[in-house]
Amino acid sequence: MSVKVRDSLSGGLVEVGESGRVGIYVCGPTVYNHIHIGNVRGHLFWDVAVRYMRSCGYRVKFVWNITDIDDKIINRANQEGVSWKEIVRRYTDSFHERLRLLGIGMPDVEPRATEHIPEMISLIQELIRRGHAYPAPNGDVYYAVETFPRYGALSKQRLEEMKVTEKGQTGYKRNPLDFTLWKASKPGEPSWESPWGPGRPGWHIECSAMVEKHLPEGADIHGGGSDIRFPHHENELAQSCGAHPERTFVRAWAHHGMVRMAEEKMAKSVGNVVDAKEATLRHGRDAIRMWLLQSHYSQPIDYSDEILEEKRRSCERLLRLYREISRSETSSPLSDRLAEELRERFDAAMREDFNTPEAIAALFDAAGGAGREVSSRPASAGEFASLKEAMREILGVLGFEAGGERISEVDGVRIRHTGEPPETVLRRVARREHSRRRREWPEADRLREELLREGWAIEDTASGPVLSRR
Repeated sequence: MSVKVRDSLSGGLVEVGESGRVGIYVCGPTVYNHIHIGNVRGHLFWDVAVRYMRSCGYRVKFVWNITDIDDKIINRANQEGVSWKEIVRRYTDSFHERLRLLGIGMPDVEPRATEHIPEMISLIQELIRRGHAYPAPNGDVYYAVETFPRYGALSKQRLEEMKVTEKGQTGYKRNPLDFTLWKASKPGEPSWESPWGPGRPGWHIECSAMVEKHLPEGADIHGGGSDIRFPHHENELAQSCGAHPERTFVRAWAHHGMVRMAEEKMAKSVGNVVDAKEATLRHGRDAIRMWLLQSHYSQPIDYSDEILEEKRRSCERLLRLYREISRSETSSPLSDRLAEELRERFDAAMREDFNTPEAIAALFDAAGGAGREVSSRPASAGEFASLKEAMREILGVLGFEAGGERISEVDGVRIRHTGEPPETVLRRVARREHSRRRREWPEADRLREELLREGWAIEDTASGPVLSRR
């Protein structure tokens, strides 16, 4: 059974995975700064998509790259007076740290551009041989866009409508829209030997070469942000199909929407960014996951502290409903029916272009059905073993932390929590509860704010405080 993906090139649904194998390539970061919360969206989404496909038995090869040579990296190194390799090391480590904080798994292969220089040179040579590229007298090599009749098909543009995206010297280009495959080196810049003299690759040729090496039969799905559909993906398509017209390069292009702040795209160039680490510590990984997955990956999404706080509460409600039935050992007919419906709805949603909003709605509906039964008949909390197992599996695919809830009694206060909060945290929660009982609201508010700053959220309920990691 296949998965359908909405293809940005054709606009239609494309089936992938009929053979049981799926190759996925996603454009990774250019490592010159910390990633912001907008950069996280693609990595988190594809992590979930890969988890789902593997849970269905597909053999997935998942690749995302690291762009470790670029003008931005060189400029950052020059500004700080350090080597470009130091910038790459620092921000690659930073990237991986933020993925771990968010519970995002690593790909099967994480190739770096500088490890594939020979493959890029070979690809450029083939493009020159086929008449799609030309060397310039200064040592640059350019792709001639007019030689590829389909140029513009992915971004739905005609040549005369396109904007020039490359800055700087264009005097050697036959057409201002021609793009750089190889850049001649400048004094003090990193460079590699090539048939055209010392230089370094252009951005677009990197991904073409890495897809060709790591997914030699082509990518079933090529992911990336909608902001790089043009020029990056358009240029990748022209390069790979121009060099090897007999091969399949990509079967389905899947572009995720941008994260916006105040209705403007979040971007380092604009300056309206929130560091992914800061956002995770402020709101918690589950809240960020709920926020991103409750919108379809292809649509833009808005960021604000208020939205993330709402998602945190929403996620906590879902996980609390799950924990209410997490000790079930028997299954009632209601449990079996809810479990079956949940599995069917979840699978149908994910097979239709990875519809995570519908998948999560199915989870809430199943948990709500169990919650209503438990509210009317508390003893039934132990009769949902089949639903518990279905929810556990699906929460795991979606990447939520679904550990069982525990109760700690501290200074006469029953505190519900997951994991193992430090004793000092539990004691402050208990002190706050005593302040509330004495109606000492300023002290209760102070303790809540103190715990919030340390990454802990408290929800007050009739049965006592509920503590969760933000």
